[in-house]
Amino acid sequence: MKKRCIGFLLACLLLIGILPLSNTYAASINGAPYLNISYSQSSGVTAGTIRYVSQLTSSQYFYNSYWDPYVDGAGHECYTAAISMALSAIGANATPATLGKYWTQQGHTGGTPFTTVQWDVGPFGATYLQRSFAKAMEAFRGAPGSYSPPIIHLNTYSERGHYVVVAGQVSETQFVIVDPANDGTYTATIRNNVISYPRKGETRSETLEPVTQYQRTGAPAYIAPATPAPVQTPTPVLTQPANPGYHSDGLPCALAAFADAPAESEWSHEGIEYCVKHGLMTGVDARHFSPDAGMTRAMMVTVLYRVAGSPDVTGYTNPFNDLTESWYRNAVVWAYHMGVTDGVKADRFAPDQPVSREQLVSMLYRYRQLTMATPALMDALSPFRDASLISSWAEEPMRWAVTSGVITGTSSTRLSPDGSANRAQMATILMRFVNL
Repeated sequence: MKKRCIGFLLACLLLIGILPLSNTYAASINGAPYLNISYSQSSGVTAGTIRYVSQLTSSQYFYNSYWDPYVDGAGHECYTAAISMALSAIGANATPATLGKYWTQQGHTGGTPFTTVQWDVGPFGATYLQRSFAKAMEAFRGAPGSYSPPIIHLNTYSERGHYVVVAGQVSETQFVIVDPANDGTYTATIRNNVISYPRKGETRSETLEPVTQYQRTGAPAYIAPATPAPVQTPTPVLTQPANPGYHSDGLPCALAAFADAPAESEWSHEGIEYCVKHGLMTGVDARHFSPDAGMTRAMMVTVLYRVAGSPDVTGYTNPFNDLTESWYRNAVVWAYHMGVTDGVKADRFAPDQPVSREQLVSMLYRYRQLTMATPALMDALSPFRDASLISSWAEEPMRWAVTSGVITGTSSTRLSPDGSANRAQMATILMRFVNL
């Protein structure tokens, strides 16, 4: 498995407090759906509501009728509770009692009091899926009513691990967790397939394994918001986006809002969508990504600053007198103090100056050295006739970039080190870099 480039986190983004309990908790996601979490014994379920099922017999939200006749072993069946909660979100009426009775009738035995069989949910109107967390969240957010929230196994939670449900997303990296072993919810950070969550007064982190998700055929296509969505004035659509709203596999496309988005079949589509979906790049405005526009030095350091998790720069001095825009100021100050980039002069950064291919590669290489060791460099530049044009300070970064596949030549014999990079090229390079 390829190593992930984990963002260089200088500021802890965890919210570790357990949220106050209420009868209903609304987990607001960036887009649909908005899930309710209901602490009730109602046997009827409505798509869009997670029916909370506690596995703790001491809990005020523990209901014998949900677990009977398996109540004696309820304290050990976190997966049964998680499955029930995930199925209720897509409108399937499957309590632990009904799940347990079915599994027992099918001859599934073992454990106390019964063995949970994750894929055996057909009679409850769902199909078992196992996929990456990113894919599961993409399906969950893009097809409300059809895909359940993801179920995650936390290996380090206890000796046996523990199952929880992701109820919603409150920011790019912050997710609401419903835990059958807690009387409430908490927030976990998930970034680059690594989850960090609070446990016994400390923060625990681990790499996510494939997660469980359920799909219900014929489920409602709309989930009613838990709270009214803000009224927005529609923006007139002047041109039809070049890219469809959905991919050929039926999953939503993150570039649908951009009128100039490349089609799914074009080489630049994957990289641009990756960067937009993960919050690494945004459009130049609400309707345009401008893939052919050039990258500036300010844009480049801002992208790396986002990869790093937008760390706090309080206390850092600003040596440059030409940082006129607030959207890149913190990024430039961070990049300078971390040694990712220098100014063109002692007091000038030149934020609007186009970034060359050797400059962007050098920034990536320096950032890579901050976060993890770089591999031994090979003589990867000999095939390129213009290798002699590479500046001496950029030769080592360029060898690394070509060796690792982060950058390729503009042709089989040319690297064009002093050539500029446009936004589409940068998105593709960044996707390769993050996924090294």
